[in-house]
Amino acid sequence: MASQDQNIDHSEIKNSNVQQVQAGRDAVSFNNSRDNQVVIENTFVRLFGRSESSQVDWDWAKLLLEKKQLPEIRKRLTDTLGRERILMDVSIAEQQAWVNRLQADRHLQVNGKDGDLLDPNKLLIETFGRDDIAGKLLILGAPGSGKTTALLSLAEQLVIGAINQPQTVIPVILELSTWREDNQSIEAWIVEQLYDLHGGNRKRKIYEQWLERQVLLPLLDGLDELGLEWQKKCTEKLNEFARTYPQLVVCCRVKEFETANIKLNNLNGAICLQELSDGQIEAYFQSINWAELGSEMKTNSVLQGLLQETAEGEPGLLRVPLFIKLLADVYDHQEIIKNKADLLEKYIERQLSFDQRERDHRKGMKNHRWAYKAVEKEPKLDETINSLSWVARQLQANNTVELLIERIQPNWIESMPKQRQYQHLCSLVVCIIIFPIFLGTLGLIKLGMRGLIIGILLGVILTSANGFYLLLVTSILNFFSSSTKINEIKPIEELKISNIYSKKKKVFFSLKMAFSIGFFSLTFIIILKSIYAVPIGIINALIITLLVESSQELKIKNSPNKGIFKSLENMFKIAMFLIFFEFSLLFFLNKQIMFDIFVKNHIEIYVFMISWPLILSYHFAGGEAALKHFSLRLILWQSGTIPWNFARFLNYCVERRLLLRVGGRYRFLHRELLDYFAQLPPGTQIK
Repeated sequence: MASQDQNIDHSEIKNSNVQQVQAGRDAVSFNNSRDNQVVIENTFVRLFGRSESSQVDWDWAKLLLEKKQLPEIRKRLTDTLGRERILMDVSIAEQQAWVNRLQADRHLQVNGKDGDLLDPNKLLIETFGRDDIAGKLLILGAPGSGKTTALLSLAEQLVIGAINQPQTVIPVILELSTWREDNQSIEAWIVEQLYDLHGGNRKRKIYEQWLERQVLLPLLDGLDELGLEWQKKCTEKLNEFARTYPQLVVCCRVKEFETANIKLNNLNGAICLQELSDGQIEAYFQSINWAELGSEMKTNSVLQGLLQETAEGEPGLLRVPLFIKLLADVYDHQEIIKNKADLLEKYIERQLSFDQRERDHRKGMKNHRWAYKAVEKEPKLDETINSLSWVARQLQANNTVELLIERIQPNWIESMPKQRQYQHLCSLVVCIIIFPIFLGTLGLIKLGMRGLIIGILLGVILTSANGFYLLLVTSILNFFSSSTKINEIKPIEELKISNIYSKKKKVFFSLKMAFSIGFFSLTFIIILKSIYAVPIGIINALIITLLVESSQELKIKNSPNKGIFKSLENMFKIAMFLIFFEFSLLFFLNKQIMFDIFVKNHIEIYVFMISWPLILSYHFAGGEAALKHFSLRLILWQSGTIPWNFARFLNYCVERRLLLRVGGRYRFLHRELLDYFAQLPPGTQIK
C-alpha cells in the first residue's frame, strides 16, 4: 500500500494513509490518488458552500479537525484493522425502505448487471454526496459486519475534505449511547457532547453557532447501544433534528433498527453491509496467504454449519467479517469451534497465552514501550478475564461503550459490604490524611525532620480525639459542596466564575453564600479573637462560592485519569490562594495581630489558617473528588476487582488487542467482545 507525505492547509502530515473502506476492499491511499482527491473536492463543492460567517470560529474548527478528529479516526482504524490494515471485500446494498423511500429508479451497474449493490470501485463519500442522498445517510449492518469501520472511513474522507476545503463543513463523530434524557433535543445533546469531549468557551457558544449556521456535520454511531426503549425515543428525536438539518449520518445494527420499527424517514438514503459470499471468504484467505483454511472450510462439516443461516434468520457466523477474521487468527483443525462463544473464547485465550505474548514481545516494534517490561510481570489470565468482565458489566449497566478511569463511580462496586467500606473510608479520609499532613508540614518548617514526625503523630492524635467534631464539620460542608452525594464522584477540572442562570440555582447559591459567610466569619472570630477576622471569613466565603462554582464536564483526555489529577491540582491552587489571602488581609488590617502570631508563636492559629483553606478546597475545589476516587480505587484493588495500576493494565489489554485506546478513553475491540465479557460471572476461568 503506497503512502506519501501530504500537505493539508500548510501543515505537513507524514505518511498519512487514508483507506477506502466502503466495501471492505484492500486499503487505498488518498495521498497519491488524484482521482480520489478530485472525488472529495467535487463532493464538497456540490454539497457544502464556503461560509464567510463571522459567527463561526473556523480557527477552532481547524484545530479540532487536525489535532483531534483526524488522529483519533486514524488510530481507531489502525487499532481495529491491525497495522497491516488488510480488509475484506464486503458488499454494500442500498436499502431505501429503511428511510421510508422507494428504491431509486436508476440502478447502479455492478459487473455490467443491474442490481442494488453499490459499485465496489467507488468511495463511500460518493454515495454520501449523491444528489438523491445529499449528505443524509443511514448505515446498517449485522454485528461484526464493519459498520463502525465504514463510518470511520467516511469520517476520514470527510475530515480530509474539510481540511482541504476550509470554511465549508465540520465533520465530528459522536456516540449516541450517551443520549439519556427523554426531552433533550439532539441539538442540545450535540452541544453538550462537544463541550464535554473537546472543551471550548461556553460563553462564546462556539458549538451552538456551528449548529445555528448548519456547518456542523454530525456522524452518529451506536444508536443500537441505547436499548430498545431509549432507541425508539432517540430515533424520534433524530427525525425531528433531520427534518430541518441539512446533513447527518447515523449508524446502527440492522436487527435492532428493525425491532424498534421506527424509520428515519427524514434521511435520504440507507445502505446495509451484506454477509460474505463463499468467493469473498476464499479471496480473504488468499490475501492473508492461508488458502488451506479456505479449502478446509469446503470439506469441514462443522465449519460448513457455521456458514448456514441461523434459526433466527441471522447470517451464518462465518459470513460475518469480524468472525471470519477471528477464525483466521485462532483456527486449529484439532480443536472444534461450535459457536460464537467458542470462537471468542479461543481468541481471548490465544491473545492472553504466555507463548503468544512472548512471541509478540520478541517481534515487537523497535523501542516499543510495553505496559509491562517483561512477559512474566504481566497479569495472569484469570486476573485479566475477571477485571475485563467487571469493566464490561459496568459499561453495559451504564449503557455506554467507552471507559474513562476518572468516571468510575462507587455504584460500580458489586459487593454491598465493599460499598459500605467505601463509605466509611470516605468519611474518615479527611481526618486520617489532611490534618496529620498539614501538622507534619508545619512541624517540618519549624523543627525540621523531627518536627515532621511529631506533627504527623500529633495530627493523628488530635483528629482521633476530635473525630466527632471533624466529622460534623465534614457532613455540614458535604451538604454545601458541589458534590453532595457520597456515592457520586464529579472531578472538577475547570475553575471559573459561577454562572447562576436558574431560580433554583439562585436560591441554593444564596443559601450557600449566607452559610459560608456566617460560619467562616464566626469561626475566625472564635479562633483569632478579633473583629478583623470577619473580612477573612467573608473573603473565604466569596472565593469558595463564586470562584469555585465550576464546570464539572471532562474535556478530551490525552492520558488516563487526567481529570482526577487536574482536580488535585485545583484543590492545591485554591488552598494556596486562600492561605495567601488570609495572611495578606490580616496583615493589611492589623499588623499587630500578625506580629503576635509570628513572635508569640501561636501554633493553633498557624494550624487554623493553614488547615481551613485545605478543608474548603477539599470540599469545593476538587480534593473531595480526588480522595473519593482514591478510596474507590483502594476498595476495588483490595477486593481483587482491578489491579492497583489500572491504567497500565488497560494499556496492556490494548496491546493484547482486546481493547482500543484513544487518548484517555478505552473501549473493547468490538461490541461482541464487550457482550461476551459482560455475560461472564465473577470468578470465571477460561480453560
